[in-house]
Amino acid sequence: MTEYMQISSIGVSKESQLRAAKILGVLSEGCQHFRTADSENFFEYSHRIMRERWESLQNVVKNSKIFSLPKFPQDYCNFTGKYTDSNPAFAWLHSKEDIDWESLLREHKIIGRSGERFGADPKYVRISMFSPPEAFSLFLERLSAIIENTNGNVVGGEESSIIK
Repeated sequence: MTEYMQISSIGVSKESQLRAAKILGVLSEGCQHFRTADSENFFEYSHRIMRERWESLQNVVKNSKIFSLPKFPQDYCNFTGKYTDSNPAFAWLHSKEDIDWESLLREHKIIGRSGERFGADPKYVRISMFSPPEAFSLFLERLSAIIENTNGNVVGGEESSIIK
């Protein structure tokens, strides 16, 4: 680790290195109280937030007729020593129809990146799960509106071109 830090810090300002070291120190201190009633450390907090976001997104998507989310298997976490659900930083929504996902979401003020940008099928769109809480709630509301409109075959007051 020391060798890596020496090599990778060439050209990085001293101030940035000190700030990063302070952040790592705070995270390290939080891990010393792991599994105690004292506090929830950074990693527990982050895992809880991502789990809650994925559960919320899965609840919204489960009623959709036009798109789905991948299912991730549980995996062993070396940090906690438990099997946990995977809660990745990005959600890959899959369209069951031939639509321009990125444009449809943009019309509803949702930022997503087409799968084509990542070498995947354009039926996929990547959504970040890292937005601030208010933005994530707004994303879920807008996605719910798309689902309600497309499940009823109506988008913007017109017959849907998504589902025929």
